[in-house]
This record gives sequence, C-alpha cells and structure tokens, in this order.
Amino acid sequence: MEAIALLRTLGMRPTYSGYNYLAHAITLVSKDRSYLKSVTKNLYTVIGNEYGVTNVCVEAALRTLITNYWNQHADTILTSLLGYPLYDKPTSSELIAILSDYLREQRSVSFR
Repeated sequence: MEAIALLRTLGMRPTYSGYNYLAHAITLVSKDRSYLKSVTKNLYTVIGNEYGVTNVCVEAALRTLITNYWNQHADTILTSLLGYPLYDKPTSSELIAILSDYLREQRSVSFR
C-alpha cells in the first residue's frame, strides 16, 4: 500500500492506532478529494466503520499520532519530502490533504 510506505518514509510509528487510520484516510482522499469537504462527518465515519470505532475515536487517534510525530520530528522529515517548510503542526485534515496530494503527484510522475 502506497500510504503505508509513505508513512514509513516519514518515520511515523505503526504502534499508534491512528497510523492505520491515517494510511486509510490518505488512500481514500488520494482517490476522491471530496472527502475533505466534511472530514469529521464523512471521512472519519467511513474509516470508523471500517475499523469498528466511532468517528470521534478516529479523530482522537489521528490527533495523538500527529502530535507525537510533530513533537519528535517537527517538520524536518516533512520538509525534505515535500520540498517546503511547515512552520506549525498541521491539523489532521491538513496532513491528510498534504500527503494525499503528494501520493497523487508521485503516481502521475511514475506514469509518465
């Protein structure tokens, strides 16, 4: 799965439950950006249904994963991967959008 490989590249730890949720979210959004219009009600609900948890659990797990990642790495790895600095910790939906866009760009480059 492309999203898992991307998360590994970023140095995110798979021990957090939010890891799988983030990978799933990146995959869904990279295929259909309309999920970003209603992240909590739509995207998190779809992921929650897949894993048997509520959308609130998905949101909390993602927040925990991103906060812990940011506290350890700040923007060092993300900056080198994306090519531009992130000065503040991204929200869950911002990170999902950034990483799904990155995946889409990588796909289009590899198909050329």
